[in-house]
Amino acid sequence: MEYRSFGRTGLQVSVFTLGGMRFLRVWDQPADELPDESLENAHQVVVAALEAGCNLIETAQGYPKSEALIGHALRHVPPSLRGRSLLEGKGAPTATPEAMRENLERTLRRLGVDRLDLFALHGINNELDYQRTFGPRGCLAVLEQARNEGLIGHLGFSSHAPLSLMLRTLSTNAFDFFNVHYYYFHPANGPAIALAAALGMGVFIISPNDKGGLLYQPPQRLQRLTAPLHPVNFNERWLLAHPEIHTMSIGLSEPAQMGIHLQTLAPKPFWGAEERAAEARLQAAVRNSDLERCRGLCQRCLPCPEKIEIPEMMRLLKLAECYDMVEFGRYRYGNMQPDNRWVPGAKGVACTRCGDCLPRCPAGVAIPERLLTAHRLLDGETRDDP
Repeated sequence: MEYRSFGRTGLQVSVFTLGGMRFLRVWDQPADELPDESLENAHQVVVAALEAGCNLIETAQGYPKSEALIGHALRHVPPSLRGRSLLEGKGAPTATPEAMRENLERTLRRLGVDRLDLFALHGINNELDYQRTFGPRGCLAVLEQARNEGLIGHLGFSSHAPLSLMLRTLSTNAFDFFNVHYYYFHPANGPAIALAAALGMGVFIISPNDKGGLLYQPPQRLQRLTAPLHPVNFNERWLLAHPEIHTMSIGLSEPAQMGIHLQTLAPKPFWGAEERAAEARLQAAVRNSDLERCRGLCQRCLPCPEKIEIPEMMRLLKLAECYDMVEFGRYRYGNMQPDNRWVPGAKGVACTRCGDCLPRCPAGVAIPERLLTAHRLLDGETRDDP
């Protein structure tokens, strides 16, 4: 395992963090009902991750059974493994500071600990979340008090927000670390990574292989383009080639899945001849697409009067057309809703062909037509988890 200094926290963290949202039946309700098979699965996964050298485990109040499953698992692992592990909890911004304090105390009880090494506000995703954090009765103050009491070691936040709000939140310099989506197939949050690094923050990449492209079950075309590297390993090595990135979550649902991630760690350097050759093939595959010029960075096509997240729609369409990542596109597209806190955006069929975006697109993409193409291709089955 490789370890990196987690920004100004000073903590040495493994480059792989065990994410706690994919244990067996973790999303089932009621949250306080813990089947024996889930308890055993969580125990096996936690032990496998710790034995492999992962020293950070993260969970969230929003993952129904996760905190309790991790708490149970940690009470039954060998002390030599438990003693090396760090814990990160997460909780959504609350309407009142009292609610945040209550939620934090519930998290500590479920995990069976009296202190969290790290605690993140789970999703400063929109203006309401921002105000609930920093407003006159914002919940940040109660978390700072909890830190002063020794209940929390370091404070951070995760974000699925538009880039402008991420940068605004980072610029407050109120946090020690930052959890964010950023992958080879989704580089648009690069400016947020750069700002977090400039501020000395720990940088934690969320869900690199699920939200990063459903890379555990990649389409054959994508596998051919990244061969001999598995797409999981290609994406993880691309991330690890960035020294400003310190750790990334891996959501194991069974212990054997740890193996593919350990394959990522050798050889070094992380970005060598094989990786560059794979990247060249990936770039060549989009060269004849009109979307090759749309990289989702400029955001000039926004705002859309129909609340369509045009850059994200163009990204999903490009991945589907050029790499056959249709299942991934349907997964993300299916969860989109205009005011969804996690995956915002109206469907492409909502486009009225008003043409408002066209003169603002420096790439010259025929946006209305492509939005309708995306809808026809991606309007498939949905999955529930954000």
